[in-house]
Amino acid sequence: MYPNYPYQPFYPYFYDYRQGLFQKILACYQQKRWIRLTFRDGTTVEGLIRTYNPLRGILISVPMQRYTILCEGVRVDSLQKAQSCTGKNSTLSLPNHINLTFTIEGVDQSQNIGGWVSINELLAVSGQVVDANCI
Repeated sequence: MYPNYPYQPFYPYFYDYRQGLFQKILACYQQKRWIRLTFRDGTTVEGLIRTYNPLRGILISVPMQRYTILCEGVRVDSLQKAQSCTGKNSTLSLPNHINLTFTIEGVDQSQNIGGWVSINELLAVSGQVVDANCI
């Protein structure tokens, strides 16, 4: 593919797939719609992308009771716990045991907890995502 580049990927389409996934994520953000990611193991996760910052990542809201969010070793399952962890790095655990660093920003009136997730962390797990849809 690239004659002078010795580090060719095993799967040349992988880069294109990641770009396509990223474009779907941005499309849902622009449409102000929830996104559903489907992983290879059948797990689905949902979130609402509030904003995107190329340096900071994606500000996403997820249902507080659907996912495990740990802040300083304590599960965030109430408004008070979320408020005490605002601005702190937490861990967002998905049902398929993928953990993402999640910097909590706050909770909305629908009990969705918002936080920042790094683009690099999302792209690191993108190989496990088979589909992304706006819902």
